[in-house]
Amino acid sequence: MAFCYGIGGLLTGRYLTRVRPIVVALASTSIATLVALPLGAAEAPGHMPGWKTIGSVVALGIPGTALAYLLFFALISGAGAAYTSLVTYLIPPIALAYGAIFLDERFGAAALGGLALILAGVALGSGTVRLRRRRDAAYGHIETP
Repeated sequence: MAFCYGIGGLLTGRYLTRVRPIVVALASTSIATLVALPLGAAEAPGHMPGWKTIGSVVALGIPGTALAYLLFFALISGAGAAYTSLVTYLIPPIALAYGAIFLDERFGAAALGGLALILAGVALGSGTVRLRRRRDAAYGHIETP
C-alpha cells in the first residue's frame, strides 16, 4: 500500500500536473473502488447493515478521503511530488498532538525522539536545512547561499 501511495504521487507529479486535481482525485478513487469491489463483495455481511452504519461510513469516508485526495493532488500540481510526499511524515506528530489535546494522553521520551527525527527529516527533505558535504568542505568547494 505504501509503495503504491509513493509511486502514485511521483507518477502524478510527472505525468498529470496539467490535469485538474479534482479529475485526478475522482479517477484514482473510482479505479480504487473498482479494484476493491470484488473483495468487498466477497466479504460482505450476510445481512444488510443499518442506516446508522452506512451513514457513519459515508460521513467518515467521503469528507476524509475526498478532501484528503483533493488536497494531495492540488499540492502535487502546485508544489511538486517530492515536496508533497513530505506531508505524510507530519501525520504522526499531528496524531501525538491530537492525543494530547483531545484525549489527555501523555507521551514519553521515545515519542519525543521520534518526533524530533521526523521533523528533522522533513526539514532536510524540504531543503529548509542543508548539510555540508565533508569531501567538498575539505577541498573548499562549498557554495554559499
